[in-house]
Amino acid sequence: MPATLTTMTTMAMLLAARLALAPAAGPAAPADVTAHHLDAEPNADAEPDPDADPDPDPDADSGPDPDSDADPDADADPEPDPDLAAEPVPDPEPTREPVPAPAPAPAVAPGPAAASDADATGFLIEHNPGQGVRIKSRDGNFSMQTWLRAQVRDTVVQDRAAMPSLSQTVELRRVGLFFAGNVFGPHIKYFTQFVFAPRDIGLQGGHVTQSPIFDAFFNFDRLRDLSVRVGQYKPFFSRQFNAAWGDLELVDRSIVQNEFHRERDVGIDLYSNDLGGIDRLRYMVGVHAGQGRNSVDPRAFRMNYVARFEVLPLGTFDDYVEADIQHHPTPKLALGAAYAYSDHMARDRGVFGDVPADGGTTNAHAIAADAIFKLRGFSTLAEFHWRHGTRVPGTALDDMGMRIPTAAPRNGLGWFAQASYVFAPVPIGLAARGGQIIGQGQTALATTNELGGGPSWYVHGHALKLQADYFHTWTGDIQHGANQVRLQLQVAI
Repeated sequence: MPATLTTMTTMAMLLAARLALAPAAGPAAPADVTAHHLDAEPNADAEPDPDADPDPDPDADSGPDPDSDADPDADADPEPDPDLAAEPVPDPEPTREPVPAPAPAPAVAPGPAAASDADATGFLIEHNPGQGVRIKSRDGNFSMQTWLRAQVRDTVVQDRAAMPSLSQTVELRRVGLFFAGNVFGPHIKYFTQFVFAPRDIGLQGGHVTQSPIFDAFFNFDRLRDLSVRVGQYKPFFSRQFNAAWGDLELVDRSIVQNEFHRERDVGIDLYSNDLGGIDRLRYMVGVHAGQGRNSVDPRAFRMNYVARFEVLPLGTFDDYVEADIQHHPTPKLALGAAYAYSDHMARDRGVFGDVPADGGTTNAHAIAADAIFKLRGFSTLAEFHWRHGTRVPGTALDDMGMRIPTAAPRNGLGWFAQASYVFAPVPIGLAARGGQIIGQGQTALATTNELGGGPSWYVHGHALKLQADYFHTWTGDIQHGANQVRLQLQVAI
């Protein structure tokens, strides 16, 4: 009887070995795990299109990232690896009873060597410089990509109206850790960005005052023309802020962007990155809580509403990445327009800025329009912004018990334009930008101008670059104002 049991056990083990050696079905194509237009960037940021990757940017960066950017921003996923060969099952322990030889197992075609335990776990591991590490299942239903990007910046400012008139700041301007991928199939995607730079976590007196969560959202894109995004992210309003903070051609965003952009918020969007399947149209409509990132305070049912539409008449391209590093051989053009309404916003610029001294709120309308063009190393970007708000007076009192006068809204418009050229033999680019913020009517917005530019050395694209720029900003006579020089190193791992 024991011999019979031993024989049966041995035959069962041999049958299991034969089944294990049977060739496996080929994997499904992996899902795109990056976030479109985001601080994602692995476009060095490509943080980033609601499905491809923000940057996402703090600031804005963008912005934001704020920033996220989201980053968000990102390069296309690497080509999927072919199936790896199944690992052979070892022969069972020999027994004293003779066992008939089993039929030979079918031959298994050898696969490429894996850089991990992919054969044993069923997961594939990939690494690309600047895009981090990606782990994915062989059927493509699960994946996770992670990467790190950081900026070290030295800023020197000369302003005769300030004390001291000459100052220097050396800082970790931005540090972002990103995770992106898909779960339960190719059409449920996620993107998260954690930030650790002192500015982004609100470091004050050695205490952290802000959560490190910049972006955390899911995309459901089974329907091409009606995809859904839900979570915390940058509302799609202005192009430069929604570009990943790692994909900028100058050290940072325009002062116009910092005034008019829509900061990260919690909400839900309906969108399409290829409306109608013609590779020419995109849209997004969204509603957001209106309290900014990581807010948990209850408030009246007052929301922010955003809508954006884009036209790419010459086809899709990397329109949320500044500078034409790729030297596109044919013209590329993207046009965008957006509208936003803020219902009783608590701060003077939306979900960020200052709380009005009178304690009231503001109902504000905003419009943005932008365009980007690329051809053979040349790139140009322009944006226009307009905002008009109506104050709802508060009831705050001063130290004398008198009611504080109602503060004026920040009504006005702004514009900026920038252009760059990246030389082909060496990856060095030169960029210049001019911009203006103009207050209108009864407004708290001062008219401010900027003019400047600088070089960028794209050692490994946006993943590894060294940038410098000079800017002059002024509010009255151009001969006065502040002069600023910045030097920045960016590395994406």
